[in-house]
Amino acid sequence: MMRLKRLDLALATALAATAIPAEAVQDSARKAPPEATAGECAAPAASAPAAKAEPAIPPPVLVKGLGYAGIKPDTDNAEAERWFRQGVRLIWAYDEVEAVRSFEQAQKLDPDCAMCAWGEAWARGPTLNLQPRTEEFAKASAAAKRAVSLSGKLGERDRALVEAMRLRTSGDGKFDNEGYRGAMAKLAERFPGEDAVLVMAADSQIIVDSRTRKLKEGVDAQRWLEQVLKRNPRHSGAIHLYIHLTDFIDRQDLAERHADRLGWIAPSASHLVHMPSHTFYGVGRYKDAAAVNVLALAVDKRYERKVAPPASAYRTGLYRHNNHFAIESALMRGDGKTALLMADNFRERFPSEEPGFGAIIRAATWYAYGLHADPAAMLRMAEPDQKNVVARLVRHYARGEALARAGDSKGVKGEAASMAALLAGPDGRALSSKQLQAFLPMMQKVLEGRAAMMEKRFADAATVYREGMVLQGQAGFGSDPPPFWYSVRRSLGAALLASGDAAGARLQFQETLKEWPNDPLALYGLSRAEDALGQKRAAASRLNRAKRIWAGQVEAVPLARI
Repeated sequence: MMRLKRLDLALATALAATAIPAEAVQDSARKAPPEATAGECAAPAASAPAAKAEPAIPPPVLVKGLGYAGIKPDTDNAEAERWFRQGVRLIWAYDEVEAVRSFEQAQKLDPDCAMCAWGEAWARGPTLNLQPRTEEFAKASAAAKRAVSLSGKLGERDRALVEAMRLRTSGDGKFDNEGYRGAMAKLAERFPGEDAVLVMAADSQIIVDSRTRKLKEGVDAQRWLEQVLKRNPRHSGAIHLYIHLTDFIDRQDLAERHADRLGWIAPSASHLVHMPSHTFYGVGRYKDAAAVNVLALAVDKRYERKVAPPASAYRTGLYRHNNHFAIESALMRGDGKTALLMADNFRERFPSEEPGFGAIIRAATWYAYGLHADPAAMLRMAEPDQKNVVARLVRHYARGEALARAGDSKGVKGEAASMAALLAGPDGRALSSKQLQAFLPMMQKVLEGRAAMMEKRFADAATVYREGMVLQGQAGFGSDPPPFWYSVRRSLGAALLASGDAAGARLQFQETLKEWPNDPLALYGLSRAEDALGQKRAAASRLNRAKRIWAGQVEAVPLARI
């Protein structure tokens, strides 16, 4: 089991491996990051001179530690089989591009391997993370046809898998996901003892609402995955999908014991090292969530040095997601050191401010600086490009948090006023996303609440925090981790407690903990509310839990900062 002491060691190792300059760790003044420059993945301008020819992509390499395979190909060539098995492992890890290269290598070694061609078609198809992949359809269809032409020698199960893949790639220029889903469901009932069939069938059945990230279908998928994990708890593909599924149904507790296992099963697959963080965050294990993401960043860098995989927006996006997740997880438990290190790492890797939702992801770096960097250094950080209204608003919020830590309520109100003016101006009115129209004013309300708490205007603080809480609900991004670093309802509870309404505060803290389990500041606030209500034993229990989770001295956190 992946427990805290082992994760502490993993975190220390990973921090060392992320190649953050030593001065970034040692500089307690926290210098502002460099000015924004062109992103390393940005496309060249149309008028730029022709670039030099891209260097040849190195051939794929075999890598140990990618997890479980569980499918045997129809080949007597041992080297081809190794490449096939790596392809399967990479699909279970959602590293589809490298999986394709592995299956191609297997086919070079044994052109008569039907399952090797089938694997290529499978790897080129849609996944939860990559849809609709129509650009891969022609090659996937050709690979599926090759598999069919070679399938006469296959056993019953493998012929059925080849036929299902043929059906998936038989559409007119796009994948027939519905037909494939039905075919795999029939195969799951026909071969209930075949782990690979059940995991693939489950994968095809998980249908998610793109806006809310909640499950629309998947009852059979849950049953199939649980059957596989009961008899084969080391199936990395089953664990991976089960973590996703339990995330979508908000039952992360179901996957916890499997999540504890995954990173040790596939220590070279950065996405699988990362995946337990979805479960850990969902059950309130924020330290563990941060640790596995920091570790995943280090694993990704080692993998890139060894394999030199082709660059892609998808691979870059996974790295960004892991980095963002590490920051948000650290912030939830007040771990400023890790949050700042990961914020610096994010900005070193992605130096450009991004527009729209990209700016909301990058906002985590601003949260880290506002909440944990030296306030004076935070206030010296340059404003983003004037056209990037989202980044400008997030910067104002971060400045407000820094000023609140410095005890400057007037300055906090000034930052809130700047946000209000920007939102009311032409740039703010031009925001087309309803989510951003709620999300950004929410931050303004948080600053207004901070200032009111500092000035002991507790009723005013409760009013604006309640407004912020409503806006946070309306934003409804449905992302994981949430795009804002904490639940504003928690601050409402703090304002009610400060005003003398311990019963109302207890209710708000309890509701916060339903959505954000083990939030240490919500636990601390609840302990104070229960203490005020005479519930001494419950108060002591909550306080002890908060102390165990919070990175610093939780009792030193004032209500104005909760």
